Amino acid sequence: MKSIYIIFVMGVLVLTSCTKDILEVSSTTQISSETFWKTESDVRLAIDGTYRTLADLEQGYLYHDVMTDNAYNNYPWEGYKAIGDGTHTPDGPGAISWVWNDCFKGIGRANVVLDNFESVEGLSDEFKKSVNGEALFLRAYFYYKLVDHYGGVPIFLESPKLDHGQQARNTKEEVVTQILLDLDDAASLLPISQSQTGRVTKGAVLALKARVLLYNERWSDAADAAKVVMDMNKYSLFPNYRDLFRGENENNNEVIFDVQYKAPEQGNFNVLYLGSFTIGGWSSVVPMQNLVDAYEMLDGQSILDSPMYDETNPYEKRDPRLKQTIFVPGVTANGNENHQGEYTGYSFKKHTEYDEDDVVDVTGYPNKTGINNIILRYADILLMYAEAKNEASGPDQSVYDAINEVRARPTVEMPELPSGLSKDQMREAIRHERRIELVLEGTRYSDIKRWKLAENILDGLVDPGGTRAFDASKHYLWPIPQKEFDIEGTGLIQNPNW
Repeated sequence: MKSIYIIFVMGVLVLTSCTKDILEVSSTTQISSETFWKTESDVRLAIDGTYRTLADLEQGYLYHDVMTDNAYNNYPWEGYKAIGDGTHTPDGPGAISWVWNDCFKGIGRANVVLDNFESVEGLSDEFKKSVNGEALFLRAYFYYKLVDHYGGVPIFLESPKLDHGQQARNTKEEVVTQILLDLDDAASLLPISQSQTGRVTKGAVLALKARVLLYNERWSDAADAAKVVMDMNKYSLFPNYRDLFRGENENNNEVIFDVQYKAPEQGNFNVLYLGSFTIGGWSSVVPMQNLVDAYEMLDGQSILDSPMYDETNPYEKRDPRLKQTIFVPGVTANGNENHQGEYTGYSFKKHTEYDEDDVVDVTGYPNKTGINNIILRYADILLMYAEAKNEASGPDQSVYDAINEVRARPTVEMPELPSGLSKDQMREAIRHERRIELVLEGTRYSDIKRWKLAENILDGLVDPGGTRAFDASKHYLWPIPQKEFDIEGTGLIQNPNW
């Protein structure tokens, strides 16, 4: 099956900080506003340019865990360390403006598609519905990321215009309402399967809807949306947790939506920073001891409660996902015996292609791979359903079934949760399962913020670089980038206490 790889350069559809009316061209001899929007290929190029912005945005995918108790990053120039430390400002680090810029660029591109594709003659109804639905989903996704990081932002539903730079912020509730409207419209337009792997499908739309509803504590609606995805009978758990994230198994039956990369044309540089397969065994994003200690013993109890735990062999008889996710001290990694990961003693195995027995030539600087970033997968749907259903009506059998299905995955096979849990006990079990199952997938940071636990977890957390800070009076939202307030006549107001 053909895949859509995000390798297009769309200078014709660039949006930068909403400061100017954009129809810039990468080459005046190839593309212009007068000659574009004539053929189906033009429409395809435009929507693919919107996917391309998604690929740019999600290059920060792995780094979201360094802002949590899961991981540590020692390099401030990589854009996220200061946020994890609690020392960020409206001027930076880089991620503060990168996420804002990429999201509004993507929104601008999606709006250009929505405003122009129907003017092209000769398009089939099926093609027009798909392009329409894809653009609506992508616009909704970019707005979901903005709301999650910054709160309320300006809503733009038309191609970029000069006066957009003066538009005031909409409320968070208004943006969420628009996201859900876009997703409902997209779900009515998109097919269950696409001819090109990587394009948005109905399942992706419904899965994102479930996440947006969950993140906004609309518990019953979130459970219903997740259940619709479950009842599609299209997705299931991939049998091997470790292999789920290998390039050879991309686009498997668990993946609902991912960002497609192809090296070297449009490679994914994220995985360069993991594992011990770079030059000299260097790693940039490394697991914290806090995360390692969170993995249960094989009896389903914590290392503090289980009689199985042996502090002289701390990595044995643990949840199998520990060693499928992390290179622990003492293993052989890339031919290096008694591996000790940089900074914490650990390095990540998840998202890399390699295991303990592999030896890889790392001559040079391999800065791109073709491994995709999985944005939505079926295990997350099961856990979203379990959480939403538990919060809405308590831990009925369907909640147990959903979480136990994740724990029972072949190669994991952790014991079922004990019966008779209270709503509060089930809540803690689900939160634990989300952390372990979804580590390094960009969800932990959003989770601890929406659970209002970030100050308890992050403030005072000690990592190899020092002690972190989380100020609950302002850190639940990122500041709007300072450069946005340099726009003459801006209608924006900064987030509280920034």
